[in-house]
Amino acid sequence: MNDSMAFGILLFTTLGMGALAFLLIILGVILAPFIIDKVDRALGPLAADKELFLKGLTLSVHRMSSYGLKVLCRYTSWGERHIYRDHPDRVHAVESAPPWILNVVTWIYASFVIVAPIAILLAVIAIRIHDAG
Repeated sequence: MNDSMAFGILLFTTLGMGALAFLLIILGVILAPFIIDKVDRALGPLAADKELFLKGLTLSVHRMSSYGLKVLCRYTSWGERHIYRDHPDRVHAVESAPPWILNVVTWIYASFVIVAPIAILLAVIAIRIHDAG
């Protein structure tokens, strides 16, 4: 495989990840105002007490991303030690939350938090390779 083919694959992957991140954030911003109250009722113990009073759009997207990452960490040893230890209310909130809420916060909001930095990193690598060559 030559360098131009490797660069093309990197560029295609970067564009795909960037497009996915863009679609996730658009979907998340549109969806957040409609479901933030339901998500707060179901997963409220996972948030800090001060966060629950702030209902602005960017704040609610940030809070729902935080919920998603904490739900993803539920069955990991790191999550058990740092998020859920000595907090049975958090464990109960995740286990009793409706499945659609868990799916939305993990597949839309947590996915964006994971995909966007990867897309940015790949873009920086592609730009540096292009400038060097």
